[in-house]
Amino acid sequence: MHDPDVLIQHYLEDCLTADEAAALHDLLLQDRALADRLLSHLNLDAMLRQPQPNAEASTPLLSLLPTEDAPAAPLPRPRRFSFSTLTSVAALAACITLTTTWVLNSFIGDPSDEEDTSAAVAVLARGVGLQWRSQAHATGTPLSPGWLQLESGLAEIEFYNGARVTLQGPADLQLISSKEARCDRGKLSAHVPPQAKGFRIHTPQGTIVDLGTDFGLDLSSPQPQVHVFKGEIELHSADTAMLSLKEGQARALEDVSQSMPADAAAFASLSDLSTRTEETQRLQFEDWLTRSAGQNDDPALLLRLDFQDRSDTRTLRNHAKHAAEIPAASIVGCSWTQGRWPGKRALEFRNISDRVRLSIPGEVAALTLTASIRINSLDRNFNSLFMVEGFQDGAVHWQITREGKLRLGIAGRQEKRNRDYDSPPLFKPELFGQWMHLATVFDPERKAVTHYLNGQVIAIVAMPEPFPLRLSVAELGNWNDTRQAVPIRHFSGALDEFTLHKRALSAQEIAQMCP
Repeated sequence: MHDPDVLIQHYLEDCLTADEAAALHDLLLQDRALADRLLSHLNLDAMLRQPQPNAEASTPLLSLLPTEDAPAAPLPRPRRFSFSTLTSVAALAACITLTTTWVLNSFIGDPSDEEDTSAAVAVLARGVGLQWRSQAHATGTPLSPGWLQLESGLAEIEFYNGARVTLQGPADLQLISSKEARCDRGKLSAHVPPQAKGFRIHTPQGTIVDLGTDFGLDLSSPQPQVHVFKGEIELHSADTAMLSLKEGQARALEDVSQSMPADAAAFASLSDLSTRTEETQRLQFEDWLTRSAGQNDDPALLLRLDFQDRSDTRTLRNHAKHAAEIPAASIVGCSWTQGRWPGKRALEFRNISDRVRLSIPGEVAALTLTASIRINSLDRNFNSLFMVEGFQDGAVHWQITREGKLRLGIAGRQEKRNRDYDSPPLFKPELFGQWMHLATVFDPERKAVTHYLNGQVIAIVAMPEPFPLRLSVAELGNWNDTRQAVPIRHFSGALDEFTLHKRALSAQEIAQMCP
């Protein structure tokens, strides 16, 4: 902390540093009395340095010039800076400091600007009937190096170099890099386009190097085999010389002398996967239609939007049979898109104007919110799911933070203060683009807020003494703060189902809502 008197003295003595000048400048802007004190010192200093008339007259001009016998007389002290000049110099010094900081940061980087990173090398593009022995993965999940242990089903894995592998369970596949994997068990087929040439799959019997082709690998039979459907591959092993196999050829891996014709019908093709995927999606959609119709009869259901409405109406019908007083929702700006399955509709939220307007009068003691969403990005500090207008008197705010936390915010009322009930960070970029089912339960009896992701409990947060929650006018995917300048909190993604119950749903009930 700089002493103002010391700064003034240094200024009068012409020894003020750039740092001190910046400090003095800031102090002068904050304290008018200090500025008056500095001007007073300047006036006094000027009077003391003013030469007397007689003394000035008795000093000839030539005496100021150097001679052979004497050095030059001291030159008169130059005029000091004015107050306005001082502030300009101080401001310039501050700019120099900021510029220096910017130049240094351009070389060493600012830790606060570090980018998110990902170790993923592939993505689970599609899946049918997936049962995992290792960690379960949903379709669309980026995959990092490690083992995929598939108990049953078909999984299509797209490597970042462009190679595409269809894995048939039971199978064990280790992802090594974006252009390399190891298979110890099971059956797979691979499509390797020209840009992925050199893709490798290691096996206990050797390594397959693809030269841009389609091939199948069967390690599930008593006699492991590789079949080339198109193009060419190389077989490398420690015991034999490299062997080239071309279209229509197949070999036993443990005895490469055993030749046989390639049999594409023995392996799941991409068309097989597409057919089975379409059938699975159709059955999931039909199952959802049946289950969701039964949910409409719940007396505690205040609002259920299924997003299967006609696009020309720009409204969403409320399917809750016991809440006739709650009107249809109004669509503002959003555009229609495909939901979780073909035939399932959804609304896309892109712009700051996109929203769905709701009117839910009254108060509730308990609350359950559920939604099926697909996140495109989390660009804002707060990304709205369901938010009551304003934030006072028990208003409910359900949103996702920039850090990926699912948050239930409750506005205080009377002597109660505002409360935020957060989950741990969940929604990383690896989950963007995937359909997810979210649920949050406000349970006054348990005095807890519980968050769910895809039917699984992800956080239980204790609450203090609960109080009634206010609903009123609200929005999906956006927020109206009723002020002229409203913070931007719109959701970037898609929504294809939303429910609101005035009771705390059980974990089993929420799990049954997930596909």
